[in-house]
Amino acid sequence: MRKNKVMPALLTTLFVMITMISTTGLSFADVVERTSGPRLSVISSSFIVPPNEMPTPSCHATTVVETAPGELMAAWFGGSHEGAQDVRIWGAAYRAGQWNPAVQLTQSLPDNANAQWNPVLFNHDGALYLHFKVGKSPRTWEGYYQLSHDRGISWSAAQMQPSDYLGPIRNKPLVVAGMRTLYPSSTEHHGWRAHVEVHEGQELFQVGIPDPLRLGAIQPALLHHCNGLIQALCRTRSGVIGQSFSRDRGNSWSELEPTSLPNPNSAIDAITLSNGQHLLVYNPVLAGRSPLVVALSDDGRTWEHQLTLEDGEGEFSYPTVIEADNGTIHIAYTWQRRAIRHVEIRQHHSD
Repeated sequence: MRKNKVMPALLTTLFVMITMISTTGLSFADVVERTSGPRLSVISSSFIVPPNEMPTPSCHATTVVETAPGELMAAWFGGSHEGAQDVRIWGAAYRAGQWNPAVQLTQSLPDNANAQWNPVLFNHDGALYLHFKVGKSPRTWEGYYQLSHDRGISWSAAQMQPSDYLGPIRNKPLVVAGMRTLYPSSTEHHGWRAHVEVHEGQELFQVGIPDPLRLGAIQPALLHHCNGLIQALCRTRSGVIGQSFSRDRGNSWSELEPTSLPNPNSAIDAITLSNGQHLLVYNPVLAGRSPLVVALSDDGRTWEHQLTLEDGEGEFSYPTVIEADNGTIHIAYTWQRRAIRHVEIRQHHSD
């Protein structure tokens, strides 16, 4: 049975690789073009919580948000191991130039004591939202969220998402013109399927991302272009990052297509910077979760390698990225499942 499930994904990966190489002349070793000089540089790199001080044996899937000028909040799930019943959402605040000790942000739910997964922090309407999922596995997830009105110091009781809605599944929402917010989401119970949950006032609906090639996509990251185009970049089971586009504020999406960027079936994150450039953090390999790199793009299609954050043995994965109000880029990611690492990056603007 396992062989029958794996073979279609392997055949799809092989088909996508052959198609890309034959039509574009690219190989996976050089799909990301390099510039003569980097446009980014590392300011600092440190642990949010050092491995020997992490309150749980395992941690994963961080999220970061700016709560005030110069202040950050990070969250992740932690417990004995991924999927264990003791896994809860933990977090830490960055104030006065340093990370405070980790604290547990969520409690066991009275009607669902299963593992908690994939937190997403998001500022919206004057409140800090903490979205997370609860279930024995991604196939049985239910979506929850809780609110903070004091920058993450205290939190409301957890509330369940509306029926059949999970909220942002891994990456942060995107606010578009008007009162519309797009939650990038996906499901795994009937195959891997990416979709977007659209919130506009009291209106709430879902829009699927068509996948005729059966790339098997989850966990979209959303980019917004100056012409109103919205781009979704997705983790897939087919060895590449997939992409889809919307020209109508998320009401419809183009068919998912493979990019020339490899993906080892691991999470990515991407943002559009205030200068209009797009930034991507990902593992540029077909297998494993190292190295972890940063790339930039002017158009969302051609990506230029800028920085290598990690290239050692083991796992460096599930990045999250934001741009602070002062232009500093903050990236956090899983470090060997034993800690969460935080990197500050400076942008070099050309004259």
